[in-house]
Amino acid sequence: MKKFYPNLRSTQFKVGVFTVLTIAILIGAYLWLSGRLGTGSQKELRVSFEDVMGLEVGDQVNFRGMEVGRVKKIQARENDILVFTRIGSDIILREGARFFISDRSLMGGKGMHISQGEGAPLDLKQIQKGDTSLGIMSAMNQAGSAMDRLNLFFETLREDEGILHKSAELIDNAGKAAGSIDGLAANAKNDLRHTLGEIETLAGEIRSVLKSSSSRLDPALEQAPAVMADVSSALDSLKTLSRKLEQTADALNSDESSAGLLLRDKGLYTQLQNSVAQLDSLARDLRANPKKYLKFSIF
Repeated sequence: MKKFYPNLRSTQFKVGVFTVLTIAILIGAYLWLSGRLGTGSQKELRVSFEDVMGLEVGDQVNFRGMEVGRVKKIQARENDILVFTRIGSDIILREGARFFISDRSLMGGKGMHISQGEGAPLDLKQIQKGDTSLGIMSAMNQAGSAMDRLNLFFETLREDEGILHKSAELIDNAGKAAGSIDGLAANAKNDLRHTLGEIETLAGEIRSVLKSSSSRLDPALEQAPAVMADVSSALDSLKTLSRKLEQTADALNSDESSAGLLLRDKGLYTQLQNSVAQLDSLARDLRANPKKYLKFSIF
């Protein structure tokens, strides 16, 4: 062997070193892609999607257009698909952050994108809810559907019984209504002018009546002060009489006047009743027995 390979040991050593380096590079790449290399400076982020649109392990995770991590695992569940990613530990996500999957370029390739929220710091221990993903092809399909619906809408507008035809009829009806309103306004203006003329005529007649009756009103107005004076004198007399009646009532109600004493003394009232009764009895006895009280003697 040494005859054919004089540097056999050197060649074997070089092949061994090359093989070890190749294996080390492969192991390092595997550890880096699986997230087992350099995990100390990263943290886990879990996001659930209804459809990942072909997202694969190793695809980028972008935050504000910058790559901050990679997709490490994709797990299909009953109602959704859970995507495991690892992002830089210096990335602070806040409540209201949005997660969605989109195409990285027109040439293909997917990636998960994160838009920042404005609330409190986000708890990454919880599974985050991803938005409905929209790729370029899906967006183009939806745009085509929207154009079809838009064309159908314009065709509907152009129909004989469509909105444009009805709008034209509505404008014509509005013009006719405006013409009718103008006619009504002209008639109302004429009626108002006629009414104002009648009011002015009536005012002139009232002025003429007042002017013709002024000769008869003046003597009556001249006698009015004398009549008012008589009325005032009569009112003064009534006030004087009312005052005297009030004084008489006060005297009757007073305990110091004779009339008041007579009205208020119950004993005197009883004596008067007794005296009247005795006088009545005496009068009846006198009528019954006049001889008892009248005695005539001739001699």
